[in-house]
Amino acid sequence: VGVDINTCSTEILEKVPSLTPSLCAKIVKARPMKMRNDLLNITGIGPKTFESCAAFVRIHEGPEPLDATLVHPESYDLARWLLKKLKLELDNPESVDTVLVDASKNSQEGIRSGVSKKAAKLFNCTEDRVHTVIEHLLVSITRPDPRLDKGGSSTINNIESPCGCSAIASNLSSLDTLRQACPVRNIKATIRNVVDFGAFVDFGGENDGLLHRTKTGSTSLQTLLVGQEIGIDILGVSNSKKVSVGLAGLNLPAENLDTKRPATGGTRRPAELKKRRRR
Repeated sequence: VGVDINTCSTEILEKVPSLTPSLCAKIVKARPMKMRNDLLNITGIGPKTFESCAAFVRIHEGPEPLDATLVHPESYDLARWLLKKLKLELDNPESVDTVLVDASKNSQEGIRSGVSKKAAKLFNCTEDRVHTVIEHLLVSITRPDPRLDKGGSSTINNIESPCGCSAIASNLSSLDTLRQACPVRNIKATIRNVVDFGAFVDFGGENDGLLHRTKTGSTSLQTLLVGQEIGIDILGVSNSKKVSVGLAGLNLPAENLDTKRPATGGTRRPAELKKRRRR
């Protein structure tokens, strides 16, 4: 998950961990930034704040290519070594094939294990940290930021692409009206936040919608970015004004969010209780 620090709105920037509204205002005023490290020039951003927020911001086409990846600045030296060792190129997805081809001979786990042990010793870190940096590099190379696509179509997956979608109709802006119309398909939305269980999206209604991880099809939450525009289907609206959405193209059915779920946890039926009493 990451935001383009030079183009995102203040509202989206405030979603970044440790960035207060006052700090966000200072960042916007200091634009454009050339590197992630430029954040340390902002009054109020010290080493601890930088450590918390740096991995969540992106800077594209800057002097440091790793600033546009998932890799945290504290791991840049390790990342550069891994790129060279694994023969990976940040701007060339096909370079990942070299890792996969080798993996077919020795197993990918074996290669990573050998590289990780050597890197952990060389950079005085844990093997888990090395594995994490490798994953971040592979994801950054093979899944380019869809916000950089100039052609108007997603380079990742046609399912979540906003192509063919439109803004929600003005007569559906009321949640009460929207509930009666569900499912409402092929609506443009902007990702506001990504969490473990899904993503919250702004589709132009009264409240943001929840795109639960079970409604993303084959699309991984890791590929969804704050500020990214996607296509959604609005599936249901609850009495408490919660909105459920799914990715456009999956054609998921409408949902009744106010239906009570059956009780779980081994509740005994009356007949079963009577038998126990007789014993």
